[in-house]
Amino acid sequence: MTLDADALRDLLCSRLCEDVGVVERPDGALMLRTHFRFPDGDGYPFHLAEAPSGGLRLSDHGHTLMHISYEHDIDAFLTGTRGMLLERIVGESSMMYDEGVFAVETSAERLPEAIFDFGQALTRIYDLTLLSRSNVGSTFYDDLADYLNNFVDESKLEKDYLAEVPNSDAYPVDYRIEGKSGVPLFLYGVPNRDKARLTTIMLGHFHRHELEFESIIVFENQAEIPRTDLARLSDVGGDMISSLESTTDLNRKLIRRVASSAAN
Repeated sequence: MTLDADALRDLLCSRLCEDVGVVERPDGALMLRTHFRFPDGDGYPFHLAEAPSGGLRLSDHGHTLMHISYEHDIDAFLTGTRGMLLERIVGESSMMYDEGVFAVETSAERLPEAIFDFGQALTRIYDLTLLSRSNVGSTFYDDLADYLNNFVDESKLEKDYLAEVPNSDAYPVDYRIEGKSGVPLFLYGVPNRDKARLTTIMLGHFHRHELEFESIIVFENQAEIPRTDLARLSDVGGDMISSLESTTDLNRKLIRRVASSAAN
């Protein structure tokens, strides 16, 4: 079979023209109809207007972040690892970002290229939500830090705490939280098997040196930790939280142990 380049070119042009169009709303505002879709099937709302400096302005009118907010905490989304990646996408795509709105300015002649570039950039931004469900340790730690900073008073929270035991530099505590009755609470984030094993070693070291403390282990996904490693950790650890999704359980256990000046 011989491919007919001209026929394919005509087919692509006609189909793309069918998928992309300008729609005038009752209020006179212009929007673009494109093939870009969110996972739930909703189309990307591309608003088209005249740019203040001349030319055209494409904007999402804040809909991208609003869509993300349906299932995610936007404050957490805009900070940490995802926040840094978001800034990189905005810079690489030459977009503007202001108070939740993504936009790009272009000339009329370059509008077709701008539509596809803008759509790809918004897709990359939405795909950052997938990081919260992947085994990315740095994102898990960011989410854990955001949670603790919102829940525990800053004066009662110490990150990378070194306990008063021999070789303390080798046994850092993820978070030390001032507990009730003066007994500190050691909190560890465990995203994988290796961290589970390391935490077991550190807690065992503290117990051997008769350090007085309580502990909470927060897993990224407890179901992914091998049974043997989980059993060893449970022998030396205190309460365990299966994942950061179990916020109700974590809130309850922190309130029971942490001094009453917790943020929530």
